[in-house]
Amino acid sequence: MNNSNQKNFEYLPSVQQVLETLADDTASIKQTYLTVLVREELETLRGRIRSTRFAPKSRQQALTIIKNNVQARTREMISTPIKKVINATGVVLHTGLGRAPLGERPLQYLMNIASGYLNLEFDLKNGKRGERLDLTDPYLRLLTGMESSAIVNNNAAAVMISLNSFANRKEVIVSRGELIEIGGSFRLPDVMKKSGAKMVEVGTTNRTHLGDYENAINPKTGAILIAHTSNYRVKGFTTKPPEPDIVELAHKHNIPVIMDLGSGALIPTGDMGLPEEPPISAAVNTGFDVITFSGDKLLGGPQAGLIVGKSSYIKKIRKNPLMRVMRCDKTILSLLTYTLNKYVLNQKIPEVTSYSFLTRSRDQLRSMAQQVVQKIQNQVNDCLTIEICDTSTEAGSGSMPTELIPSVAIRIGTNRISEEKLSRFFRQQDPPVVGYLKDRQFYLDLMAVAEKELIFIQNAIVRVAAEIKSF
Repeated sequence: MNNSNQKNFEYLPSVQQVLETLADDTASIKQTYLTVLVREELETLRGRIRSTRFAPKSRQQALTIIKNNVQARTREMISTPIKKVINATGVVLHTGLGRAPLGERPLQYLMNIASGYLNLEFDLKNGKRGERLDLTDPYLRLLTGMESSAIVNNNAAAVMISLNSFANRKEVIVSRGELIEIGGSFRLPDVMKKSGAKMVEVGTTNRTHLGDYENAINPKTGAILIAHTSNYRVKGFTTKPPEPDIVELAHKHNIPVIMDLGSGALIPTGDMGLPEEPPISAAVNTGFDVITFSGDKLLGGPQAGLIVGKSSYIKKIRKNPLMRVMRCDKTILSLLTYTLNKYVLNQKIPEVTSYSFLTRSRDQLRSMAQQVVQKIQNQVNDCLTIEICDTSTEAGSGSMPTELIPSVAIRIGTNRISEEKLSRFFRQQDPPVVGYLKDRQFYLDLMAVAEKELIFIQNAIVRVAAEIKSF
């Protein structure tokens, strides 16, 4: 280490010196944890100096840097890092923003139910211990036509526990064209491997024949898995055998067929004027033994993995020790039962927030946009251009992946800062407003914005305009 670099380290303050400067600014956090944050920031600055990426000019500069960083981290911890966000991306089932919005009524129900005790595993009829999976089972049997059901914490877990229950140390046949990757770089082959099953790939990426499945079946075969390609479509020179033929082949050899439907529409989406997505009932009629799907996609509820199937197979899943690892708590099950309840009521469109967003007309969305623009136009037109334009969006989370849904957005422009910086200004508002950039223009799409949230968009535009004027 050269002398100049050593001098840079001498500028670093002690932990106590930093704590003394923070005494009046961070009194709301315990001293023990504040000390940890100071030490971490000191070590971060020490690492920057060691790598010669930074050289403080004085002890005061180093002290100010550490103090500012600790204050920022303290503010974030006190306010909690999870924030309400205005979703102006147009994507209703946005994975990064929490997928299906639950709405106020389910949360009011949850507050009344889960703020105290509830009959999670207690049978009110006989006064004995009950089974938590039986709370949702009547709804799922009625809505899907299947014999029984189970619930775990997400759809990947649903696939994994199903494979583990039927094919641990056995082979599972799957078409190469269905070896999907889901969000966060999680891949179906990796999930299968962790389940204890050995994956046997058949066919090619674009073409798989019934004979490919038949040739792969042997005494070691534990199951056939079919994965609905919910987040993409293969088109062109393609072929795959009809699903009833695969089921018939498997049943001839006493092999169960698992269908991973992913997005999980409980009702025909085409009946609501939306792009078609295969409903669970159609898969049940095909004869699949087990079907898995998500709770927080098209179903519109909390994150959960729903499994419906024939009683003998669901019984194995329920008895699997992994069920204890993957089971849902009282919060998820309360929200899920509330959501499923809305599907059995006599309504064409269930009272589920995600469907109330997805089924809006352009006229409705345009009226919402006009409400915003009319109130702020005169306050921002000297530094922002505001336009209402027709757009198209997608449902999100792999649902209806190749189909676009008509929407309306507020397009915002300025010649004073870049579009990226404009987008960042909106994300820094309280609450953050998340839009999107396209063709070097910034959009606030209203498809996933509740009417009561329009005031937040209105205020954000005004505040961003004020920030830009101050430059």
